[in-house]
Amino acid sequence: MAAGAWVFYNKAKKNLFNGSLLSSSSYRMSLYTSASNAATVTLSTIGSVTGELTEANGYSSSGKAITGVTWTAGASASEYRFSSSASFWSANAGTIANVKFAVIWVTGASAGARKILVRSTLSTAQFSITAGNRLTITPSANGIFELN
Repeated sequence: MAAGAWVFYNKAKKNLFNGSLLSSSSYRMSLYTSASNAATVTLSTIGSVTGELTEANGYSSSGKAITGVTWTAGASASEYRFSSSASFWSANAGTIANVKFAVIWVTGASAGARKILVRSTLSTAQFSITAGNRLTITPSANGIFELN
């Protein structure tokens, strides 16, 4: 299945330009159902995103740490790219049900410090990962997103 493009949250743009997201070394990705408000671009912290998947069968409600994060120059001087290693969830002992969105966010000591960056609509309709299978989210060759 082909996921949709990563879409910035409005406040994330401001947080990128003031440096509060660029200086972080710890990002996470969480999954959300079709009942989530994850597509609302005016959200600003992970705590404001509703409809996270239920913690069970290989999914943790604290999301998945994103590894191999890099911020690099793009093809032109006006581009900056965010990329990472692939992230995956393996369904074990049961189904990880009702997946539709993925949200990338920054870890922080307080709820207000856990800022959201981008979200992707993984499918037009929610889907499930059945026991023994895995969902892998892999950045494209150009990274997860670019700033122009």
